[in-house]
Amino acid sequence: MTPLEGILVVDKPQGPTSHDVVEEVRRATGGLRVGHAGTLDPMATGVLPLLIGRATRLSRFLMASRKVYEGTLRLGVATDTYDIEGRIVGESPVPDEVREAVPGAVGRLTGPLMQTPPPYSARKVGGQRLHRLARRGVPVTPEPSAVTVFRFDILELDGVMVRFEVETSPGTYVRSLAHDLGADLGCGACLSRLRRLASGSLRVDAAHGIEEIRSRADDGTLGEIVIPLSRIDLGLATVTVTPAGLAAMRFGRRLTGRDLTGAGMPEGGPVRVEDEAGNLLGVALPALDPQDGEILRPHVVLIAEPELPFTSREDGC
Repeated sequence: MTPLEGILVVDKPQGPTSHDVVEEVRRATGGLRVGHAGTLDPMATGVLPLLIGRATRLSRFLMASRKVYEGTLRLGVATDTYDIEGRIVGESPVPDEVREAVPGAVGRLTGPLMQTPPPYSARKVGGQRLHRLARRGVPVTPEPSAVTVFRFDILELDGVMVRFEVETSPGTYVRSLAHDLGADLGCGACLSRLRRLASGSLRVDAAHGIEEIRSRADDGTLGEIVIPLSRIDLGLATVTVTPAGLAAMRFGRRLTGRDLTGAGMPEGGPVRVEDEAGNLLGVALPALDPQDGEILRPHVVLIAEPELPFTSREDGC
C-alpha cells in the first residue's frame, strides 16, 4: 500500500489553534508525522497547509510563499493584541476626514516595510515567545523585520469597518498592518476578522473542512484529497534530470549540467528537482565546483534507494 504523504489543505475554522488542527489530522492519519507550512491565529480561518510524512521536510520552502488574506479591521479601537479579541488600550472617534484618509494610509503600508510584530505573537526574543513574555507582563520591544505588502486593497468602507484584501510576503503580520494603519490615521485600529485565501498556489476553494477530513479518515478515503508528494508545487525554479541525474539525486550526489535536460542550470536559490515524468525528487542548492563550475547539491531527497534483490540469510538476523 502506498503510504499516505503529501499536502492536505485544510480550511481552518475559527477557534482552534493551528497546533490543534495538526493534532486532529495526526489522529486521523493514525499517528503519522504531520506538520504545517505557516500557522494561523485562533481567530483566523482559511488555508492551512498540513504536511504529512516526508512532505514535512519541505516545510521551509512552502512557508516562503506569498500569502493572500481577506479580512475586516475596526477603526477607532486599539487593543494589546492588535485584534478585536484583545484588551482595549485606546478608543477614539472616527470623523469623516479620518475615513477619507484611509486610502492614503493604506498606500503608505504597501511595498517594502519594516514591520514590528504584535506583542502577542509567536516571534521569539531571547529564545522566548513574545506572547509568553507579554502574558507575564515582561516589557519587550521586538526588533522590526523586513516584509513586503504587494497589494493592500480596500474592498469596502462601511462606517468604522474596513474590509480589505492583502497580498504579503511570508512573515507579515496582518494584525500589525491593522494596528499600524490605525496609528497612521491617529484613531487606532484593530483586526476584527481574517481569512487566508491562498498560500502560494494552495487556494481556499480547494481546501477541506475538519468534518470532511474526519469522515474521510473513517471511511478510508483521506488519501483522495491529499496532494501526493510527487506533485507538490514548491514555487521554485524547476530543473529536470536525465536518468543519470535521477540516480545521482537518489544517492545524494551532486548534479552537473550533464545531468540536466533543457535549459540547464538556473540562476541562484534552491531549485525543485523533478524527473522526466514531472515527479518531484527533492530540492537542490546551487554551488560552485573547482572542476565542473556551477553544480547543484541535493538538499532534500524524497526518493528512496532502489531495493536490492532479496537473498536468504542463515544467521537469523
